[in-house]
Amino acid sequence: MTDERDLLRRLEDIPDPAAHVATRLAARPPAPIEAPAEPSPTRPARERRGLAAVMAGLGWVVLFSWIEGFRDDLGSPRVIVPLAVAAALSGLGLLLALRPRARGLPAGVRAIQALVVAVPVGFLIAAVVRSRAADPPPPLELHVRCIASACCTALPPFALAALLLRRSFLSAPAWRGASIGALCGLVVAVGLETHCALDDLLHLTFAHGFPIAAGALLGAAAGTLRGRA
Repeated sequence: MTDERDLLRRLEDIPDPAAHVATRLAARPPAPIEAPAEPSPTRPARERRGLAAVMAGLGWVVLFSWIEGFRDDLGSPRVIVPLAVAAALSGLGLLLALRPRARGLPAGVRAIQALVVAVPVGFLIAAVVRSRAADPPPPLELHVRCIASACCTALPPFALAALLLRRSFLSAPAWRGASIGALCGLVVAVGLETHCALDDLLHLTFAHGFPIAAGALLGAAAGTLRGRA
């Protein structure tokens, strides 16, 4: 027993080979934690930003459609009812994408992904149902004119949404940005049909559907770059 106690005392006398490292680490002050250059908005701030983006974008679409001049048959049920349904569905989609669920959590990723797919597919189905084959086909100038009008209508709302909704997505920022972009594009497509009376399938699909596809792609890019909270 005496030899064991003596051995234990001698073990305590052995110097620690890493003592100098521990001393340097203890003497070094902890690195300061830098605050992010742009803090994430609070939940009430995100809700206010989303509402402001929706209202400003909708106001711009209505204003631009008024500048372009409303079509003569806008008041007929064949025209106004599908446009009203599309506008209502886009509003419900934006509500789903932007409004938090219980406990402040955002909408589920699966629901957002389904929204991204449903918007262009639903628009394409509606275009097939409502369109009529034009004879003769509309000239290329009309397609280009509608695409240019779509760009002028869509760019301000898209830019405003990207600015106001930066650092607002807690998860899946690319999908959430794509859903908002596609829904904004649907609102723009509704605005186009308030002043464009062409119901040719090719024209509806490519010229009026252009802002939906472009909005989804731009929204995904904006969400990836600046959307994560």
